[in-house]
Amino acid sequence: MFQYFLNPWLLAGLVGIGLPLAAHLISRRRFDVVDWGAMQFLNPSRKTRRRMQLEELLLLLLRMGVIGLLALAASRPWIPGGWLHGYRSAGSRTVVLVIDGSNSMSRSDGVSSVHQQAVRRATEFLQTLQGGDTVAVVDARDQPLAIVESPLQDTAAVADQLKALPPPGGACAMLPALERAMAILGRSSALSREIVVFTDRQAGPWKTGDTAAWLRFDDLLKLPAVRPRIWVLDASTGLPEFGRNIAVGRLELSQELTVPGFPLRMRTVIRNESDRESVVPVRLLLDGQPLAGRTQSLRLPPHGETAVEFEYAMRESGTHVLSVEAETGEEAIRADDVSHAAVRSMPSLPVLVLNGRAAVSEEQRASFFVQTAFGAMEAGEPWVAATVRDADAATPSDLQKCAAVVCCGVSRVTPEFAAALEQFVRSGGGLLVSCDDQMTPAAFDACYKTAGMLTGLQLSRIRQIPPAAPDRVLAAPLSIQPGWLERFRSDPGRTFLKSDFQSWAVLNIVRNTIPQTGTSASAEDSRIAMAPAVLAQLTTGDPLLVEAQHGDGRILVLSSSLDRSGNDLASRADFVPFLHEAVFRIAAASSRRNVSAGESLIVSAVNPAPPSDLPEPANQTPSDIVPLADGTGQRQFEVTLPDGRVLQVPAAPVGAELRGVIRETSRPGILRAHLVAAEQPQPAGDQPASTPPDAFVVNYDHSEDQFVPLVGDDRARLATNDRARFAESLAELQERMYGNETTTELWAILMFGFLGLLICELLLTRRVILRGYGAEALAAESSPAPGTAETLRA
Repeated sequence: MFQYFLNPWLLAGLVGIGLPLAAHLISRRRFDVVDWGAMQFLNPSRKTRRRMQLEELLLLLLRMGVIGLLALAASRPWIPGGWLHGYRSAGSRTVVLVIDGSNSMSRSDGVSSVHQQAVRRATEFLQTLQGGDTVAVVDARDQPLAIVESPLQDTAAVADQLKALPPPGGACAMLPALERAMAILGRSSALSREIVVFTDRQAGPWKTGDTAAWLRFDDLLKLPAVRPRIWVLDASTGLPEFGRNIAVGRLELSQELTVPGFPLRMRTVIRNESDRESVVPVRLLLDGQPLAGRTQSLRLPPHGETAVEFEYAMRESGTHVLSVEAETGEEAIRADDVSHAAVRSMPSLPVLVLNGRAAVSEEQRASFFVQTAFGAMEAGEPWVAATVRDADAATPSDLQKCAAVVCCGVSRVTPEFAAALEQFVRSGGGLLVSCDDQMTPAAFDACYKTAGMLTGLQLSRIRQIPPAAPDRVLAAPLSIQPGWLERFRSDPGRTFLKSDFQSWAVLNIVRNTIPQTGTSASAEDSRIAMAPAVLAQLTTGDPLLVEAQHGDGRILVLSSSLDRSGNDLASRADFVPFLHEAVFRIAAASSRRNVSAGESLIVSAVNPAPPSDLPEPANQTPSDIVPLADGTGQRQFEVTLPDGRVLQVPAAPVGAELRGVIRETSRPGILRAHLVAAEQPQPAGDQPASTPPDAFVVNYDHSEDQFVPLVGDDRARLATNDRARFAESLAELQERMYGNETTTELWAILMFGFLGLLICELLLTRRVILRGYGAEALAAESSPAPGTAETLRA
């Protein structure tokens, strides 16, 4: 009982309530009452005496109550709860506000979006904190971004950061955002630690089906001495459920590097999130402008998706942005109605062709058909500018100005060239390897594996079919993987599927986790080797085409030859397009312009003044690119982000190029970059030199486009073991968060009660004096009734 009083020892003052009673009893014994005859005419009547006794009793109780309330107010009683002043923090609390920034948060009721409501409620929540509380903010998207990483006590500054949050867009990975919030709380020493998530009713960001990830998160919650509490506030309260939404998936290109006139294929899916079938026009755009004749009308089933494909050949060189847009009219969410992809178009692709078999006649060389295919242009500049070298005479300087290397039956190279080739591929170059009859396991290892490439691939032997074999060995159509090989499997009449293979190398995939090691591998660049992928197989089950990743480059291994020594593919009509597709595929690794959110981008431009004594670095990673130390003449890239912000990225010399690293890729959309001169005095009327803008696209996880409400089992999984506590309103959040620590003191109410009783006591005392013992009362009692005076005189 006494725990509800802040000054319980002052309750002893309640003894004073007996003072008015003692004074009353003492006052009745001050005089002796003597009855005399005329007293009967002065005494009040019985009715008046009863009234006077009630007034005296009431006056006594009022005086006792005045003293009692004063003693209670001095002891400062309190009760739990915030019914008088509301629920507020008791101090020593660190709160991390997590704001959902996904596409679904852009839904609006016509006045404000769900994201704006979330920011407004977060701002209102800041007003419930006390002076000793600190706040941090995390913007939850594909990659969580700590807007306020060091918790601040200045809630006004935090409110300004909340209002400055960019509009919603892309997906939301809630679990990484919570882990980021946990890392912020790990540096706090507050007694209470809270994570408040402002989101909508979507289950996609939570990934509740990933049980292993949530179990790891449960272990993370057990690590701090003070376990943080996670609160989830629905910011979409009052908005109806989704009625209809059309979403465009990620745009996939057959290659990101092309040349004018070369057909480029793109593919995506259109999803219909509604209960009814929809007919949606879909069009192709180039740099934001619709292309004539590139519109398709798709019939989308309810809660289903339909694939759409386009083909287009660039007319000009440069970097362009291709977009697929669905014309949906008025929708609640417009951010997912379009998908972008950046592609670079070069005048021609420089390729180094290595001949592995010397011959007297040109037709007998292993590189003859490849050289002929690259030069097979009726008019105009060839798509591929091929330079042919004999493999045993190739030098590292041959690799400086090429984007890809084609090894035609190469079974012997110098150790210096093998090391330079490994560095070339690791830095983003492409390599196409063909295996003819001269290739042996030892030669394969010496040319490629010893230098550090193709460590996950093993050549066991060369397999040949007898001349009179009854069954033909062809490419298995169903084994061809989708992507850039799609055109060779979609039509059964393609000559690629009719090519006969007489000999091929038997390739085995070595699945291990051995780090890539080579002559140029460093400790920070070594990584776990990814297992090569089989893109196509022969009807015998042996791999025909294998793709492997090495550093930033890509390698394609064809188990047969690129001439007619092991197959007749070189005489088929599909040989030329297959060879071009393969070369553009491997060369595109050095031109990554379409990345997922959070991945770094490397922007490059031709160095206008390359140093003559600077060696060509072939093994460059984003961490290796360092800007010039001196600012004299230094150039930089000006990058425009999807939200309109402009960043300055230093340009570092890398051989004959200037490169910069764009790390601000947390928000999806189109980025534009161009090389400009550093800030220097410019003559009047002159403009700073710059290069044509380059384009990049940051994509997001399109699983966010599948809107599934967070109800039932999904919500129950999150509530398991108090992982998350759900609140429908800010008032409910305050009551549940502060309910056990919010108290209401009653001393103010008691003081008002004391003043009220004191005023009543004064008024009643005046009434008693004037009407009970004063002249008015005596006059009223002594005045006879009418006719009484005549009776007395008579």
